Order: sequence, then C-alpha cells, then structure tokens
Amino acid sequence: MELTYKLGLALQAGGVRGFSHIAVLELLEQYRAVPEIIAGSSIGAVVSALYCIYEDSKAVYQILSKNVRAFLNKSIQSYPFAEVRMLFRENLIELDEYYRFFREMFGKRRFSELNRKLLVVSFDLSERRSLVIEEGFIVDAVLASCTVPGFFQPTFLGGSKQLDGGILSPLPVSELREHGAEFVIASAFEAEKTSIQTYEELLAQLDSLREKEIVEFEIGKADYAFVFPVKAEWMEFNKYRSIYEDAKKYLEGRKVDFENFLRGRFNSLLV
Repeated sequence: MELTYKLGLALQAGGVRGFSHIAVLELLEQYRAVPEIIAGSSIGAVVSALYCIYEDSKAVYQILSKNVRAFLNKSIQSYPFAEVRMLFRENLIELDEYYRFFREMFGKRRFSELNRKLLVVSFDLSERRSLVIEEGFIVDAVLASCTVPGFFQPTFLGGSKQLDGGILSPLPVSELREHGAEFVIASAFEAEKTSIQTYEELLAQLDSLREKEIVEFEIGKADYAFVFPVKAEWMEFNKYRSIYEDAKKYLEGRKVDFENFLRGRFNSLLV
C-alpha cells in the first residue's frame, strides 16, 4: 500500500514510555505508510530524529536501547542518594554528562542531511512558549527538547535557555498541521491515575492533569491516535524492553481497527 498524501506522525514526550513509539513506526512500515514529516517532544524527539536519520524502526530500537543501557550506569537510578543530591544541586545530571548520551546517537548530523522533515519541539524559557526547531545540528535540538527541569541542566539555543518540549507541547500535532501535514497519526499515552498522599504527589498530579488536557486536545486534532496504557514512570528506563514488547502486543490488537480506518478514510487504498 502506497500513500500519496503528506503523512505526519506526532510522538509524545514521556521518558522510557517513548519506546512504544518505535512499535508504531514498525506498524507503519508494514503498511508502507512511512511519515514524510515527524514531530516529537523530549523522548518523542529522540525517536523522531533517529528514524529520520536511519529510516528503519529496528535500527532505532537497537541504537536507542544500546545507549540507554550505557547511560543507566550513570543515570539517576545509579545514585542511591538521588534525593539527597537534589538538596545540594540545582540539577541532578550535568549538561556535559547528558550531552555525551545524545552525541553518541546523533554525532554532527544536521537537519539538512535528512530525507524527511523533522520537527523537534522545545520550550523557550525567555519567550515562555514552545519552539519548533528544524535546522542546525540535530544533537543540539534534541538535547534542548529533553532537558527536564530539575533533573537535567538546561541548555542554550540561539542565545535562549531551552527546557523540555513536553512542558507546553507534549504531543505536537498542531505543529505538524502548521507545517503542512495533511494526515496526522499520533502516538500517545494514557494519563496515569495515582493516589495522593503527600503534598509533592499533589503537585505532580496537578502537573499530570495539565498535560492530560493538552494531550487530549492534540489527539482531537489528529486523524488517528494510538494511546498506550503504559504503567511506568518516565525515569524507569530499565523497563524499556517490556514497554516495547507490550506496545507491539497492543498494536496487534489495534490492527483491524487501523486497517478499517484507512479503508474508510481512503476508499482507494486496500490493505
């Protein structure tokens, strides 16, 4: 099946849950429905950039999982007193340490070298708005999109401090529409329901509700959405294998619905 319209794919922020996005790319490859333009925030930007470089979902999984395993030895999970460290440091992981993780994956590649359009979304702290990055070095853009406040030291891009793209644009469907995508597929996650016992948990829940409202709004602007019921905290990167495998099982159960959607939307297409 060949698609002739401009297909866009939006990948949500969400830490380790982003391994689900790779399963979506595998599914789209099966239908020869590979997106011409991909937008992502945070981990969504990582997966988007890797796919635009290698144009193969299996390569994305291999490269990302390899670098995650290497990074786990130096990550938050390796620090038995991470909470204590946060009392004495503004950020848990320094920029140089974080930068090496991305440099291993992206090197000195530029947006201009890609065969398909890549949109990386970050949060511009000076302008207090989301920023779509589509030129320059890919490593700088993705690093900017992944700087979770309090965990990773912020970076500068164009003289302005950048933070995680998921702050205001966790699922960049609108950005795809603005850049000419005619048909948008979204890969997103169900909002977690947690009990509230402490003030910190209350603040976290309020932030989760804010993100939930934004994501639901963006899903409503997509033509089709996969919403994964992932039960994992964004930092639990040791669970990447199970999240990826669970996503593949979830998509197996959605194939008939997805095929019917394609037939209903595009009568000339046969799966």
